[in-house]
Amino acid sequence: MTMGVEKIYILPGGLLDIDRSIFLSSVDMGQMIKAPVYSVLLMHSQGPILIDLGLNPDGVKEPTRAWGARAKLIKPHLSEDDDVRERLKEVGLSVLDIKMVILTHMHWDHTGALRFFTHCPIVVQRDEHRFAFSPDPFISAPYMPNHFQHPVNYKLMDGDGLVAPGISVIKTPGHTPGHQSVLVRLADGKAYIFPGDAIPLMENLTRKIPLGNVCSAKQSFESLYRLEHLSHLLDATIIPSHDLAVFEKMDKVPEALA
Repeated sequence: MTMGVEKIYILPGGLLDIDRSIFLSSVDMGQMIKAPVYSVLLMHSQGPILIDLGLNPDGVKEPTRAWGARAKLIKPHLSEDDDVRERLKEVGLSVLDIKMVILTHMHWDHTGALRFFTHCPIVVQRDEHRFAFSPDPFISAPYMPNHFQHPVNYKLMDGDGLVAPGISVIKTPGHTPGHQSVLVRLADGKAYIFPGDAIPLMENLTRKIPLGNVCSAKQSFESLYRLEHLSHLLDATIIPSHDLAVFEKMDKVPEALA
């Protein structure tokens, strides 16, 4: 039996209206763009694994209760179909089928459905977990306690590591103190890097511009170069987290990305 990742699915999770300069430091300030939000489903020989959990589905009907003032600053657009529980049904799965969740970081647009996954390990960097529960005030807004203060089974990582055959996490701080990216190698040898918000847009990579909302611009810049180097070294395709042009070209559930 082949061990590892057999298929990858992209699970759409809505859109955000966001200032472009948040993704590209000091570029096009005031210009609003639409940014996709999505989860990644890895069909693994040991059971299905999810990367990130999108937006809080409560926001469809009660945005202020779900996200507070941030719902107006960065306006989400999502439907009931964008609930990760509904997206899983498109490939014949339920929440309880998921064997592991990997969080690139613990911001509101990556942890929205976390409360539904109390049955499986939640892989996150220890630095990220610690900071989420006690963030510095000037970058605390994207951390929403109502998203992650639930009785889930956090599996804390201290740097890079293999979490399952064919799946590794790579610590890429900068956007947040404990941000991590995910390297996935399929059974057929193809490799992908899901960088989370270390690389939200392909322009971050091509123009070598870090994000505007960072805890450390220097670390963000270093993580950008590290991921680019690893992509060349490992012949891995980088899939940015919030790039609408890239997202629109990708196959999405029920079709497989790879």
